[in-house]
Formats: sequence, C-alpha cells, structure tokens
Amino acid sequence: MGSMDSYRKKSSSDAKAILESGISTLDALTSALAAMPYKGITGLSQAESAFVAMIGGGDVEKSNDVVDAAYKVTRDALAMGSEHTRTLERFVGLHIPQMGGSKFNSCFNLSRGVQDGNNFGVTVQMMFSKLLKDERDKIEKALSDSSKYYSSRADAIDKFSHLPKTSVTETKSTSKSTATGGKDGDENKEAASSSTEEKTSTSDGGKINSHRVKALAALDAQFYVDLVSALQSMMDGYVVILDNLEKNWDKLENPRGKEYGGYGSGGRSMVY
Repeated sequence: MGSMDSYRKKSSSDAKAILESGISTLDALTSALAAMPYKGITGLSQAESAFVAMIGGGDVEKSNDVVDAAYKVTRDALAMGSEHTRTLERFVGLHIPQMGGSKFNSCFNLSRGVQDGNNFGVTVQMMFSKLLKDERDKIEKALSDSSKYYSSRADAIDKFSHLPKTSVTETKSTSKSTATGGKDGDENKEAASSSTEEKTSTSDGGKINSHRVKALAALDAQFYVDLVSALQSMMDGYVVILDNLEKNWDKLENPRGKEYGGYGSGGRSMVY
C-alpha cells in the first residue's frame, strides 16, 4: 500500500461518517433554531423590549440568559461546521487524480478548456471544493465575529455611571533613627507602617441612565439576531453540502471511475 493510501482511505471513512450522521445533525440544528424565542418580522423589536425590561430592573451586570444560550448553541454549531468542511476538503483533496502524463492530458481538452466524460468527476471535485471553501469562510468569519460579544457587553456596562466605583489607595512609610553613645553604644532604629484607604463613589445619584439601558439592550438584541442568523446560514450551507456529497459521492471519491489508480500510488486500482 502506498504511503498516502491509508490517509486517503481514512479521509473517505471520515467523510462517509459526516454524510451518514447528516440527518441527525440537521435535525439537531433545526431544533436549536426552533427553540430561539424571538423570530419573525417583529423578532428584533420583541427582543429589545424584553431586554430593556430585564436590564431596567436594576442589575445591569446580570448575564442575558437568552443571548448566552444562543451564543453557546450557535458557536458550537459553527465550530462543528468548520471542522466538518475541513474534513470534506481533505477528502476531496486526497482523491484528486494524479496530474501530468498522457493519462491526465488525454482526458483534458486544453484547447477548448472543457473536460470530456472521463474527467467530468474532476470538475465535480473542483465545484464541490469551491462550495466547501466558500461555506467555511462564512462559518469561520461568523465564529470570529460572535466571539466579540462579551467584550462588547463589558464595555457597554462600564459606561453606566450609576454603578459604584471603588478605588483603593495604599500608603507605606518608613522612618529611621540613629542614636550614638549611651550605655548600649550606638543604636539604629527603623519603623515601617502602612495604611489602606478604600473609597466608593457613584454619579447620577445612583440612578440608572435609561439611554444606557436601551444601548445595552440594543447590543444584546443585535448579537442575538446575528447569532440566530449565523446559525440559520450555517444550516443552509450545511444541508447543501450534504446534498451535494450524497448525490456526487462516487465522482468525488473516484472521479475517473473505480478502476483508475492515478493517485500517485504507483498506478494501483483504488477500489473500495
């Protein structure tokens, strides 16, 4: 067996596992979307109103459970989507026919820029690879963008002036004295002391700024909508990937037929 054959077979096995678990994965994603509480035409305004009521209750530092739940579900799904698309990219990449030589050139009409029937599978591989990369780029961008939620929320909370601000001041002092003569001879003395002062202050008389409440609620609502949208987009792309994988499995795994052995493996037939 060629040095890469074991990796090629493993990539096929990994891709097949993704395909076989596809329906259960899609069902889980569909259920996660259905569980999102704010949807439809007025979903955003409903979310903002609910969040204003929650934050306006006084504890602006309390976590938003709705957004936290969407954050966890969506980012788990995005991370899975990124991993699966990379697995499928590896599967396709390891099954690209060996390039060069009469066998490759005879199957490729360079003057017309099109492939004949025996090389149609390579076109399928190229199109599927582009689909995978495009979807992975979107998934990984959404994954990166969503990671900014807690940092953005912390910055918004810091702007609430009614929250008590505590400052601590520590003062240290050292005194030294020297005495000469006396019955005990020369004597050096050193004394050290420290004190700590803690101050707590508020502005606006401890009253919550209503505009800050709305700003924080709007931020929560925006991230909530972005998370739901990212999950929906990921699921839409994922179902298309699985559909293409299922319909074109033979061409993706054996683009020139199962008897073709040109994978750089010494010309042996790759029959699974």
